[in-house]
Amino acid sequence: MSTLPYLLVNPPLTDPTQPYHSIPYLVGAARAAGFTGERCVDANIDALNELARPDQVAALLARADEARDRIEHLPRLTRLDELTYESALAAQTLTPDLVSRAIEVFKDEEAFYHYPTYRQAVLVMKRWQDLLCLDGVPKSIDGFGILPGGVVNLSSYQDLCDPAVIDRLTAPFDPYIKGAFADVLREREWAVVGFSVAFTGQLPAALRLAREARAALPSAVIVFGGTEVCDDVRLAREPKNYWKLFSDADIIVPGEGESPFCDILRAVHDGRGFDGIPGILTHGSTPDTPPITYENVAELPAPAYDVWQWDSYWTPEPVVLYSPTRGCYWNKCTFCDYGLNLDRPTSPSRERPVETVLEDLAAMSAIGRTVYFSVDAMSPRYLRRLSEAMADAGTGVRWSAELRLERTFPKSDMARRLRRSGCVAISFGYESGSQRVLDLIDKGVNLAEVPAILGHLAEHDIGVQMMGFIGFPTERADEAERTYDFLIEHGELWALAGIGTFSLTPGSIVAKNPDRFDIDILPLPATQDIARYLPWQGRLERTPQWPGEADGRVGEERAAALVRTMDDRPFVGGLDTAHTLLYFSRYGPRLTPGSPGDEPAGRLARVARLDIPFRNVEEFTRFEDLRDEYFAQQRDGGATSSRMSAWLAWPGRARRGAATVAITPSGAVVALDAHDPGLPTERLTELVTLAARMRGDA
Repeated sequence: MSTLPYLLVNPPLTDPTQPYHSIPYLVGAARAAGFTGERCVDANIDALNELARPDQVAALLARADEARDRIEHLPRLTRLDELTYESALAAQTLTPDLVSRAIEVFKDEEAFYHYPTYRQAVLVMKRWQDLLCLDGVPKSIDGFGILPGGVVNLSSYQDLCDPAVIDRLTAPFDPYIKGAFADVLREREWAVVGFSVAFTGQLPAALRLAREARAALPSAVIVFGGTEVCDDVRLAREPKNYWKLFSDADIIVPGEGESPFCDILRAVHDGRGFDGIPGILTHGSTPDTPPITYENVAELPAPAYDVWQWDSYWTPEPVVLYSPTRGCYWNKCTFCDYGLNLDRPTSPSRERPVETVLEDLAAMSAIGRTVYFSVDAMSPRYLRRLSEAMADAGTGVRWSAELRLERTFPKSDMARRLRRSGCVAISFGYESGSQRVLDLIDKGVNLAEVPAILGHLAEHDIGVQMMGFIGFPTERADEAERTYDFLIEHGELWALAGIGTFSLTPGSIVAKNPDRFDIDILPLPATQDIARYLPWQGRLERTPQWPGEADGRVGEERAAALVRTMDDRPFVGGLDTAHTLLYFSRYGPRLTPGSPGDEPAGRLARVARLDIPFRNVEEFTRFEDLRDEYFAQQRDGGATSSRMSAWLAWPGRARRGAATVAITPSGAVVALDAHDPGLPTERLTELVTLAARMRGDA
């Protein structure tokens, strides 16, 4: 056994309701290999809990008041001033203790499951996130993630490799980075420091924390891994350039990490170099094909979930991520380009023996009994065996997963098996309401059979989440509408639905065979150093399609008909989130218990009334304007922080004049006097409050 000191870090910003499972898998493997000197830091939850302290919130509110006062005295407002002013107004709906009280609601079982009270906490969190942007980049944080398509281009080296840009983007986390995280770096002379980066929104903070680690620990071996890092390597337009991005790293692990990480620890322990270790890139190496490792999941040690302080997360009970399989057994969908893959839509399918899964689940029960199976897809055969074994063993686990719409479900009585095993909800990649489009996708689904599958699950009280998209190449407007209409017609069979817009990824079958799908791939802007998505156009309509832009062919009425809840990730209503899974477990397929108009047990969110010197605050620059400009710049050579900042420096729309506004907890700013000059302001405030309650804002 070796106590070689190594540090593993999960960077901000991501879901604060549950920890990601990559680091427990790494530590489980390392312990089995004889390395017991780990220290695991979830910098995401630690940073957010630090920033949520009443003294930190009080200081933030004071800075918001200072910003508001400064802007109100400016002779002329820029677009940046207007965005900042709108965010600063959020301070009027908060008090220093509200954020910590909202977290208490999430952690308290009675308050958490009382939906009106829960929504009060959610609204506080939404306003707080907007306020945090005052210390960094305007409108950059939402849904506890760093938003793409804003001021900073998360695919541009010009932005990502500029320490000043990264420092500004991550400035909201400074109290934690310069405080508790710096203390962790000084705890020991860490031999290895690893950053597990699963999502693009974590990348800026990971780069910042790695720079801090390099400065504090010049002799440490710094390692980057995770699905986001894999994308940064395999999607780099110039392969030799990804070391510009990871300039503080000694090693990149571009594939699955358990075996490579154990080999790295052995090399450091033995004082030898890293040459010959499979599945890694050493600093400066740029092979033609990245060395991706695919682990034998049947033989992997169990993940070490005891590395986390579970009571720090924002749930009344732990929700654990676990992967009984890896990869996708179907692996044919022509739009897919997911995660750790080089020559196929996703990684190859591998299954953990069912008896080993039962052992893992039994050990996990000491942590929590609510589990999300984090898988691409499980084969019907494996799913049947696993469900039967879980039911027979009486694990007591409540679980959810993303599965395929298998036509054999009703015939094999699969829903009954799933329910007996503890399944409470399933997410399906429904994709499209057009059979022609489904066939182009090679989904292997007969749309006519889907209602029977969903009805079979409904009969056994299993909640259903439906995911899809419009805008696939050659899709007609009526087919896009049909994707919504199919769900509307069968609305009694599902609880949640999310329809996005197709984005073309470089590794997809569509991108590799554009002729087959009658499209032309357009040149990327020069600023897109990481080719996450590609612009394209159909050869018939010749309309350029840019990644991230919404498809405007389907009206708001259809989109609104699919909305069942008021919130998205990471709250109740977000697909595959911890809070949603817990609500499915408590309330069944309907997800929520009753009307959001019921009175909360305690009111946290409130409507604030304020006199301001601008008579047209509702016309100020908005996030939507920022997004529109980002896409305009993408079409015109590419968006970067410097170009976006120049746009923000232009004069805004503000016009001087006394006004009274109401600020709702959701962030809506309503100019009261403009609605009825003859109506008393007090009565107008009451009306705004009532309207906010009807919308679920209060």
